[in-house]
Amino acid sequence: MLSSNSNPLGENVTVRFSRHIRDLVKQVAQARGMDESDVIREAVHQKLASLSFLTDDEKKALGVS
Repeated sequence: MLSSNSNPLGENVTVRFSRHIRDLVKQVAQARGMDESDVIREAVHQKLASLSFLTDDEKKALGVS
């Protein structure tokens, strides 16, 4: 299911994960002192960078070459 709503801070998206993936995201977030949303957002950005959808400057900021 995908939904998005306009928000002054950005767009909201709803996704579904298996319990296993959700638990892993939660573990990573706790270990890194981050919110689960931040972990997911970072993963999406890194994937977009690896597929060359981001600029070189954006890739550099993410540590992706």
